[in-house]
Amino acid sequence: MQQRPDHIQGLIFASLGALALTPDGLLVRLVGTDDWTTVFWRGLFIAIGLISSQIVMHKSKALGILTPTTFKEWLAIILSAIGTLTFVLSITHTTVANTLVILSTMSLFAALLSMVFLKERIALRTWVAMGCAIIGILIVFMDDLDGAGLSGKLFALACAFVTAANMTVIRSEKQISVPTIFAWGGLIIAIPALYFAPSLMINMQATVTLITMGGLNAIAFVLLGLGAKRIPSPEVSLLMLLETIIGPIWVWLVLQEVPSINALIGGTIVITTLALHAFASLKANRQA
Repeated sequence: MQQRPDHIQGLIFASLGALALTPDGLLVRLVGTDDWTTVFWRGLFIAIGLISSQIVMHKSKALGILTPTTFKEWLAIILSAIGTLTFVLSITHTTVANTLVILSTMSLFAALLSMVFLKERIALRTWVAMGCAIIGILIVFMDDLDGAGLSGKLFALACAFVTAANMTVIRSEKQISVPTIFAWGGLIIAIPALYFAPSLMINMQATVTLITMGGLNAIAFVLLGLGAKRIPSPEVSLLMLLETIIGPIWVWLVLQEVPSINALIGGTIVITTLALHAFASLKANRQA
């Protein structure tokens, strides 16, 4: 009973963190600049937001926390940078619904990578969930058998895998600070963007959108980190589905982007599968 207030706090933090991420796809679309220009400013503003949050939270200790020193930290930073790039490329080359449905499978990729690199056993329910999720993803991909928009979905698949790999690296070392990793990831990906971006000039609307994006991402990472310390990972995974469900609604309301029938069918299969898997994992954890 003593843990209940802490658990409720964790649910609130994780829920608010997940909700803060829901407009992310819409904001990337609203920036309206070249892909690499968006990548540069997105990485920079996310880094500024996260660094600022760590300074506010940790004050004089922030410098030590924000300084990566180990191989695993730098590996996670590079994976984070690649994740930022592939996310933007996916959002700009396919529908937001397609991107978020495919990205929602990252927890299953993480389970598979944990089995290979961390020697963790995968439960039967996870294998079943992987099979069902693959069916859902294949249905989503069926829209682009002619190649139109296929690259965006492949970028989303790459982003899901890279982010899962990043989470696996972070889980392998408890001392790694998640905000620090994503802050440095934003700075690292901004470096090649300086070369590939045709121009770094952005108008006032794009500036406001990018600042909002950076602020919301910083808030989301901090809140999700606080939530993950207080509630089991299956509950965090379940709450993260809020982005998959609500994200496309934001885009539909603002840009009138309607998901295809295949995206709705495949997305329903994937979301239902992941929700049932999270509930089953949570039940198993409580019985253990």
